[in-house]
Amino acid sequence: MIHDRPRTPFAAIRVVYEDLPDLIEIETRVAIEDWSGVATAYMSPDALRCRARALMAWCNEASREITIEAGADTGIGWTVLRFYPVDKSGHTVCHIRLATRRAATNARPEETWRLSVEMPTDPGQIERFARRLLSLSETLDEEAVLQGAIR
Repeated sequence: MIHDRPRTPFAAIRVVYEDLPDLIEIETRVAIEDWSGVATAYMSPDALRCRARALMAWCNEASREITIEAGADTGIGWTVLRFYPVDKSGHTVCHIRLATRRAATNARPEETWRLSVEMPTDPGQIERFARRLLSLSETLDEEAVLQGAIR
């Protein structure tokens, strides 16, 4: 029997379209074990900057949850990253929800594909991700990657 080596899970965000100064389209790619998905969503560069700063501050206490959300679950594209601790030892996770864009304006709800996964990570990786998100919000030409943990 052949066993594949475990791949490090990740979530990556990059800007794929700019309608400055008010709007950017981000693409979120996720791969965790045998699951993967990609979705795009719209938000403002200012909103991304604000959420990145809030996530950086959250890393210092990490006792509650914090969410980064772009788009909406209306069939046009949605990304939600929710960070929270799972125990008193400081283990943290990122719950990721994605929804794809519908192909047609009159599409049925079933035509929107959704992915919902929880990815173990740690505060150090989250802080690196937050710093990359902040840089991405300013340059619009980088990729912010959140590395997960294999548990």
